[in-house]
Parts: sequence; C-alpha cells; structure tokens
Amino acid sequence: MAGTMETNVLIVGAGPVGLTLAMDLAWRGIDVTIAECRRAHEPPSVKCGQISARSMEIFRRLGIAESLRELGLPADFPNDIVSCTTATGIELSRVTIPARGERRSANPEGADTWWPTPEHTHRINQIYFEPILLAHAAAQPRIRLLNRVMVDEIVQRDDDAAAVARDLDSGARLSIRAGYVVGCDGARSIVRKSIGAAFEGSPAIQKVQSTCIRAPQLLNLMPGKRAWLHFSLNPRRCGSVMAVDGRESWLIHNFLYRDEPEFDSVDRDWAIRAILGVGPDFQYETVSKEDWIGRRLVADKFRDRRVFICGDAAHLWIPHGGYGMNAGIADAADLAWMLAATLHGWASARILDAYQAERRPITEQASRIITEVAHRIIAQRRELPADIEDDGSAGAAARARIGKEAYELDLYQQCCGGLNFGYYYKDSPIIAYDGEPQPDYTMH
Repeated sequence: MAGTMETNVLIVGAGPVGLTLAMDLAWRGIDVTIAECRRAHEPPSVKCGQISARSMEIFRRLGIAESLRELGLPADFPNDIVSCTTATGIELSRVTIPARGERRSANPEGADTWWPTPEHTHRINQIYFEPILLAHAAAQPRIRLLNRVMVDEIVQRDDDAAAVARDLDSGARLSIRAGYVVGCDGARSIVRKSIGAAFEGSPAIQKVQSTCIRAPQLLNLMPGKRAWLHFSLNPRRCGSVMAVDGRESWLIHNFLYRDEPEFDSVDRDWAIRAILGVGPDFQYETVSKEDWIGRRLVADKFRDRRVFICGDAAHLWIPHGGYGMNAGIADAADLAWMLAATLHGWASARILDAYQAERRPITEQASRIITEVAHRIIAQRRELPADIEDDGSAGAAARARIGKEAYELDLYQQCCGGLNFGYYYKDSPIIAYDGEPQPDYTMH
C-alpha cells in the first residue's frame, strides 16, 4: 500500500456518518475515499437503537430505506416504551408506538404516528443497519474503502490537503491527496485535533454500564404486551432494557448515581438482575459490555479551510431521544451538497462557510435540549418513593404519580418530531431571510 493516491474527498471513519457522507457524495458524482481502522466487515457495536425520521428521508433518497425497513425487530413487534418497577415487574406507564409492520396501515394507532413525513422513525440496532450502509457504499464505483488504515496526520495546502496514513497490519506508509478531508472518526477524532478544534460543554453528566445479553427466556417473563424499551424504576436500581432482535438479545443500561463515582462501584451482575427483576437462578449470557460517560460537548469549530468534522467528531451528548448519530447524519447531508457544488464548479467555495454557520449552532442547541431531558430523568430516578412496589393504597398512589411523570418524560424524549423537523439555521450566509421570527426549537 505504500505510495500516494488521490481523491476528491477523503473521509476518515466508516461508521454510519462517514458512510452516509460517502454515499451522498457519490450520488452527486463525487469520487470518495474512506479510511477506516476496522477490518472489512468487522461487526459494529451493539448501540444506537433507532434511525430518526429525518435520517430515513435521507436514506430513501440514497436508495436504501426499504432495505433498512426489512431489518431490526420483527414486523409485528410493538415499538412501545414502557416504564415499570422492573422489566418483569409492575407496569407504570406505556407510550404506544406501532410495530414497523403496522406503520403503513390506513390509521396506525399510537402517540408517534402524527409526523408529517412518509419516512417515520425506524427502531433498529446498529448491528443490523450499519452492514446495509456498508454494502451499499461498497457497491458504488465512486467510493473506495481502505480498511485497517489509520490517518496519523493531515497537512493542508492552498489547493488540496494530504493525509499521512499507515496500514495497521503491514506498517506501510501511504499519502492520500484530497481536495477536501472530512473527519467522521468519533469522539477521539484525529481530524478534530488536526484543525485545533476543542470540545466545550459538560464532560461528565452520568456514567453508564452497558451490557448486551442473550436471554431467550426473558421475553416470556415480561408481563403484558411486548415493548421495544423498558425503563426500570425502583429504589434498588434504575436502568433500561432495549429489545435488540425481539427474541433473545437485549441491551441493558445501568445508570450510575452521583455517589457512585467509578464504573466498578456497582456490581454489574447484581445491577442487571435488579433492573430485570429476576433472581440468582435466572440465566443469561453476556455478549458484550461497555462503560461510557454521558456528556454534552460541542467542538468550538467544525472546519479549518479544507478540513471538516461531522458526527461524534464534532459533538457528543447523552443519548436521550436517540439523536446523537442522527445529528451526525444531518451534518453529512448538509455538507455533502455543498462539497459537491464546489467540486462541480457551480458554486463558489465560499458556500462551504455555510456548513459551520448552520450545523454548529443547531447541534449546540440540540445538545442543550437533550441534556435538559437527561437532567429531568436523573432527578426523577433520584426521587423514587421507597414504597413504589408495595401492596395497598400507598404503593398504588406512588405508582400512579411516578407513572404519570414517566409517561410525560417518555413521550417527550421518544416522540420528538420537533427535534427532527423543527430546527432552523438562524445565521446561514446562503439563506435569504424574510425577517420573520423563527418558531422555538423544541423536542415537540
């Protein structure tokens, strides 16, 4: 691999954001090279449980929406969000959301059916949707994917940028010359560091233990109608249980409290059992586990001349509302047409000034909206009554009160049409404004 290669646009990182940017550029007739550290077809992590309606609109344009719709939970598996004492315990509230097979019926029932778009939110784990993006990108003749390639340095010149890279297996050096470079390389982004951008905001909001388990018997232990997401609310442990395949795989988040400063402050197995509401005889297999910190961070700049950043390289926030990756996909869609316009020559390179002017303020605002939701949820969990699981009138009253609060929070963060479609670009240099005030940007 030693030597030099050239491309119109170099994208660093082949996650969902980088692949979307590559596909969008190729769709517009631009040659793209992607440098990715992982091996070819290496499975992604079990995370990111949904693709937003706005992202699905983008994927429809790129020709993969129908392929994505066919994967994920079974077609008849409800997308409901349930708050409960434990995943196998007492239901406190339920936000009804149709299964994907019911979405296109004449009158789907549920709280999440009013959105003014033919492409609704699709609840699907990244282990299913990222391979679809990868296969579609690999089939495009204008996209060249380099696996096991690490970009170590980026040098900008007047007419292009050059990335100094290396093959992680052979150690061979490679120089990639590009008209533009885009970093979609995540929270530890080398590209962000290369342009001197720094994260600003709150570096630690909450620590979370995440564990993917295989437990075929769990579904039968859950009372009532099935649900995509269960929030367990009890004095012992609070957490969430997300259905990955609708049969036996589950992603469990254990939310640590403020007086639990380290990830190993809480026994992982004990927490999982407390969230599920099962005893020591319940058997499960740990598929994978990850510890992470919920943050609110936005880079102080998204561009330096010919180099840009998108997705987690540019912004990180706690994943309430499931909008982190989807904000990165929106970054990619915004940047793609501007780069194509510049490279095709029908727009001045000054059009690229609009990317940071549009995307940085809106991700800053979205990060604050979502963090406000996170703080409300953290406060709710901190104030759970000790008698919430008790028999009798006191326990019933506690469950009714917490159930009402939980329903409002669950509806607010999961049925978030405003977050998807209500944003606007306030100070873009390429928008002709009419002087009218913009509506407030909110979750709804």
